[in-house]
Amino acid sequence: MTEPGLREERAGGALLLTLDRPAAGNALDEATILALRARLDHAVRDETLNCVILCGTGRFFCAGGDLKAYRALEDAAALERVFGAARALLDAIEAHPLPVIAAIDGYALGGGAELALACDLRVAGAGAVLGFPQLRLGIIPGWDGTERLAARVGRGTAMRLLLTGERLTAEAAQAMGLVELVAGNAREAALRLAAGLEAAAPLAIRGAKQALSALDLPRAEARKLAAEVFARLWFTEDHREAERAFAEKREAVFHGR
Repeated sequence: MTEPGLREERAGGALLLTLDRPAAGNALDEATILALRARLDHAVRDETLNCVILCGTGRFFCAGGDLKAYRALEDAAALERVFGAARALLDAIEAHPLPVIAAIDGYALGGGAELALACDLRVAGAGAVLGFPQLRLGIIPGWDGTERLAARVGRGTAMRLLLTGERLTAEAAQAMGLVELVAGNAREAALRLAAGLEAAAPLAIRGAKQALSALDLPRAEARKLAAEVFARLWFTEDHREAERAFAEKREAVFHGR
């Protein structure tokens, strides 16, 4: 399926959503924000999926917000409509039941880096560049990026990156914990990660994200939720199938039940 500014394709259990506005650096205008949110919401109900991969076309993963389009925003209500939708999109990525992987080939700047930070895993291509140049535009990150950045790299490093607008190579971003994996081609590496998920039980994949997402809760609450997820998965048909397959020395065949 193709929508303005967005391409969708399947690769096994992976859903690839590719920002396709190369002339604009794959910047997010309002239509693309809403289209991406709609595809993510639809993926929640697809039990054949095991992950979502976000990619970009051409030289950019995402250049952030579409500043040319945003010039037409004339008042606070219009600004909140667009930027509120963008913040809701990033929240939906974090809350999505499936792991969401950012495949960063090329530039991820400003809101593009904020988009990547909302994902569960970030894979950077060898030539990837990440940065937060918002202060040079007279603003700060507008999509809750200050919080997400500080959570990953610490307050001091986040302050440095924001004040200087420093552009980070893939290796530098990995060294400070902004990305988890560096590869020659991020899209191909993300697809390999997705292929590795084929051996995992679909419900367990979703359960792992649910348990990890609870780590921001108080410790006792996070442990309680993880125990509840574990117990729920223990009594699934997929777990029983895995037990049989282990005893019979064969590969398990999972059905998401």
